[in-house]
Amino acid sequence: MKKTASALVLAGSLAFFGAGAANAVENYPAPAPGGVSDATVAPGATVTFSGTGFIPGEAIRVDVDYDNAPVVVPGTGVNGVIILAELVNTFTTNADAQGGFSTAVTLGEAGTYTLTATGLESGKVVTAVVSVDPSFAEGAGNGGSDNDEGLADTGADSAMLLWGAAGIVAVGAGLASVAVARRKNA
Repeated sequence: MKKTASALVLAGSLAFFGAGAANAVENYPAPAPGGVSDATVAPGATVTFSGTGFIPGEAIRVDVDYDNAPVVVPGTGVNGVIILAELVNTFTTNADAQGGFSTAVTLGEAGTYTLTATGLESGKVVTAVVSVDPSFAEGAGNGGSDNDEGLADTGADSAMLLWGAAGIVAVGAGLASVAVARRKNA
């Protein structure tokens, strides 16, 4: 009976560790990075947003989100700043015969914009981030066309820490029960 209890505690602790790891990666699959003609532009500039991997001829919804300055939102229970995104534009375009798209997007005021293209049939998501900087001179772009800022967040969050702590407590309880069982048998 004691060996069974120890085995159950050990199996439960492994389940807690697995659940903690699963909570750490909540945004998978990660959106594929999209391409932009310039990653940093002046206010009022137009960038070309493109991506591939869609169904040929598929309708694609393009969302333009403006990431506002960080603010603390009272009453949320969050002890840090929250960046509120504002959807400033949505339109549709179609994929070409190879499953790619390319569309022009004009960006207004200074800040960071996240461009997201979602295939309405396939559900494929492509993202890119563009910074609008008033001090950026026209035509002085960095020449980059791909942007890695659309990668998934792999950092730790509070849920993972709680599950990890619960797993450690469960392992400790399992080790303690094994030690007590061995002493009684000896």
